[in-house]
Order: sequence, then C-alpha cells, then structure tokens
Amino acid sequence: MITHMVDVVGDLLPYAVGVALSPVPLIAVFLVLGAPAGKAAGTALVAARVVTVAGVATIVALLADLLPESNGTSPIGLLLRIVLGAVLMVWAVVQIVRRPDRNESSDQPAWMATMGNASVLQAARIGVVLSTVNVKELAFGAGAGLTIAAADLGAGATVAAAAGYAVIACLATIAVVVAFWFAEDRVTGPLDQTRVWLGRNSTVLVALVLLVIGAILVGESLNDL
Repeated sequence: MITHMVDVVGDLLPYAVGVALSPVPLIAVFLVLGAPAGKAAGTALVAARVVTVAGVATIVALLADLLPESNGTSPIGLLLRIVLGAVLMVWAVVQIVRRPDRNESSDQPAWMATMGNASVLQAARIGVVLSTVNVKELAFGAGAGLTIAAADLGAGATVAAAAGYAVIACLATIAVVVAFWFAEDRVTGPLDQTRVWLGRNSTVLVALVLLVIGAILVGESLNDL
C-alpha cells in the first residue's frame, strides 16, 4: 500500500510542479507578508491555499470514481484524460505563441496592490481565490484528480494523495512563510529575486509543463484503451 501511494505521488509530481511554477501565489505571499498582520496573514493564505488545492483534486478524484467501472481506467475516464491532455497541449502552444515580452511580468493582476493591508481573514480568502479562479491551476488539479482516480485508491488514501499533491504544489509558498518566520532579514533579497525571475519566465516554463503533462495524459490513456 505504501509503495503504491509513493508511485501515485510520483505520478502527481508534474501537476504539482505546474502549479508551483505560477508566480502569482508567490507574489501574493510576499505582499501579504508586508501587511500589518504580516506573518500570521501569510500563514493563513498558504494554509487556505493548500486546503483548496487539495480539495479540488479530491473532488475530481471522487467524482471520477463514480464513473462506470469506478476508476480512472474506464472508457469514460480514459476519454476525459485524453481530452484534458489534448486541451493542455493546445493551451501550451497558445501560451508560447502569445507570451509577453520576457522582461515583463504578465501574471500580476492590478488588484494585488491592495494585499499590503490584508487581515488574516482576508489573506485566507485570497488563498482560496488564488486556487479557484486560475484556470491553469484548475486544469492541473483536474489532471491530478483523474490520476488519483486511476490509481483506484480508497476514500482515505484518495484524500491523503490529494493532500500530498497540494503540499508539493504549494511548497514554494510554504517555504517562503517558514523562512519569514525564522530568518526574514536574510531571505527577503534572494526570495524576491526568485519571484521576479519566475514572473519573467513563468509563461514558457508553465507552457512546457502543460505540453509534457498533456502528452503524458494522451499517451498513457491511448495505451490503456
């Protein structure tokens, strides 16, 4: 059982990396950490985000289990994976073709300017919003959920796998908050440079991840038909 779970988590890594490469949550955490509530608000944002990311994957996995044959290898489940994979690959091409200038960060919306005054409750709400309105993250979450469903786990193991996926997907923001709690002065500069680099290069990085995941979904599903 443990070996099987490790294999499932390994299969979820590409989806988690796709989520982790988005600079928007990292930027949001930096801004919220500068609020009066500071570290508590940042912790609330990350906690809410982890729960929401896990929730999306869990819901998709449990819904997929309701399909005929009750697992992700049913014809309908395989068809869903093929469609999702094809959409991700097309999306990857569109992302590359329409990518902004490399020196510009296109992922930071204007409303982020208000995060500097976020309370703990507002920060938690931001964490939920960041994980539910981003279509790319939802697509990765759907892929993760279908992968979990294909593993034919029980309900408890499904939730555990989704939680593992969420922790890995949010690892960068978790690390930032932990670093701010224990070594704020020393990590602010390097982490800010990392955030800027991700903002400039995230479009291509995410597009490559989309392409790889899409190809994996289509290839494995066609092989299982």
